[in-house]
Amino acid sequence: MKAPILKGEKIILKPLNLSQAGNFVHWLKNKEVNKFLSADQSNLNLKKEKEFIKKTNQSKNEIRWAIYTKYGVHIGGTGLQKIDKYNHFKAEWGIIIGDKNYWNKGLGTDVLKTILKFFFKNLKLNRLELGVFPLNKGGLRCYEKCGFKFEGIKKQSFYKNGKFLDEIIMAITKNDYNKLNKKYVRRKK
Repeated sequence: MKAPILKGEKIILKPLNLSQAGNFVHWLKNKEVNKFLSADQSNLNLKKEKEFIKKTNQSKNEIRWAIYTKYGVHIGGTGLQKIDKYNHFKAEWGIIIGDKNYWNKGLGTDVLKTILKFFFKNLKLNRLELGVFPLNKGGLRCYEKCGFKFEGIKKQSFYKNGKFLDEIIMAITKNDYNKLNKKYVRRKK
């Protein structure tokens, strides 16, 4: 699916293109940046990343964006995978803020709020879910702040750095999103 340009308060989401591949390779090979990602990126190179971008841009059940600051700095990527648009049901979400200079500045929260608005209002789907490692405390705070609820733990769901890791499953439904936004709108007045 083609990714539209989306604007948040602090960020702009733009469709993936091949010129961004070098940044992604640099970030994904950094152990500190990828410590909370499920996929092993040790064999990643520019050719593989460009192939991934081409494949993603042709996919019918995923949408991926590059994350930019309002000032035009490319800082990461986000996306919706496994989109079930035929049954108006669900998708999965993921994010990477690759440029460490932009960590802990609320940009991930702004990305997620922007995605949620697009997901529920434009795609008109019912449920967005994600998986997160228990040690990703910043991610957990962000997801809870945006209305995601804890649903369970997949025990030893991933093998990374010589260890089996649990995965927390969280989700938000359209009803929960609408309730959260009504509360927010009332507080703003």
